[in-house]
Amino acid sequence: MNDRACAFEARFNLPFNNITHLSEALTAPGVYTPEGNRGHGLFGDTALQLALQREGREREQRVERISTVVSEIAGNRNLAQRGFALGIDQYIRNNPSQGTFVAPKLMATTMEAIVGAYFLDQEFDFAALPRVLAVLGLSWPDS
Repeated sequence: MNDRACAFEARFNLPFNNITHLSEALTAPGVYTPEGNRGHGLFGDTALQLALQREGREREQRVERISTVVSEIAGNRNLAQRGFALGIDQYIRNNPSQGTFVAPKLMATTMEAIVGAYFLDQEFDFAALPRVLAVLGLSWPDS
C-alpha cells in the first residue's frame, strides 16, 4: 500500500513523519474508500490558497494581484498540468476500472491532497507549506 508513497517520497525528497498521509493523498476515490484523497484535497486546496495569499501580503502585493496569482496557481488546470509534468500520475493508486488513465480532475485533486497531507503531517505548521509548494512547483512566481 505504501510502496508508491515511499517511491514518491524518495523521488521528490519530501519526507513524511507518517507515510500513511501521503499514501492516502495518492489514492483515487473508490479504490479503497469512497472519498479517496478528497479529504486531504480539501485541506490542501485551502492551505495552498492561504499560503499564496500570505506570501502575496508579505510581498506587499495588491489584492487584485494576489487574487490573480491564487487563481492561476491554485486553479485545477495548472494543478493538473504541473502534476502531469512532474510525473505524479505514476504514483497514483487509481481505481482499477480506470486502468492507468488519470483524468485531469483527479490529478488536480491529488496535487491538492499532497499539499493537504503534508500540511497535516507537519501538524498544520504554516512554515512547512513553502517546502511542499516548492517541490510541486506551486510557489509564488518570482516575476
